[in-house]
Amino acid sequence: MVSGLAEGIDAAAHRGCLAAGGVPVAALGTPLDCVYPRHYQLLHEHLVENGLLLSERRPGESVQPGEFAARNCLLVSLSGALVVMECPDRSGALISARLAAEQQCPVWVVPGNAGRWSSGGSNRLLQNTASPLLSPQELVEHLGPVPCHQVKSSAVALMKALGSGASIEQLRQTLKLTASRLASDLFALQLAGQVVCESGFLWKPRRP
Repeated sequence: MVSGLAEGIDAAAHRGCLAAGGVPVAALGTPLDCVYPRHYQLLHEHLVENGLLLSERRPGESVQPGEFAARNCLLVSLSGALVVMECPDRSGALISARLAAEQQCPVWVVPGNAGRWSSGGSNRLLQNTASPLLSPQELVEHLGPVPCHQVKSSAVALMKALGSGASIEQLRQTLKLTASRLASDLFALQLAGQVVCESGFLWKPRRP
């Protein structure tokens, strides 16, 4: 599960994933050493211990409002599908939905009360390319299982393509795979201790 560790549904999704024994991934608009919102300190620590935090910002960098919108690009590139629970007409979730459509990443929307201002933006997505999500099972069936032999095969090719280091975009051009698939395989290899992600989002084989 990938989300942005923002106030509300993002945090709830991370907590739910942790409670179910999953490995949540948080794409941040702040440096890794900055907890935002500040009252998420405990959740931040749980994600460090049991999940994965990612940021394109260097430690100690000042936080600018635009960085949170840029964070959405990273979030979408890591996702096999984007789920929008609820958002008004002006929301960062709409930026994510646009980026997902551009990257041919499926967008699902939980339909909301047409009379609520907070559902205006998400409901409007249903008029375009988004699909209504009526049950969790629909999403599970859409994502489907990943056969183990496919994961192993792609991991071997991925390790060869990494060489001395490569970005997801470089790997995408070399292997002709989607960014979301590459990100998923890279995180699996990172959790297995075979690769590391260095400053600038450059992936490298871990040295013995």
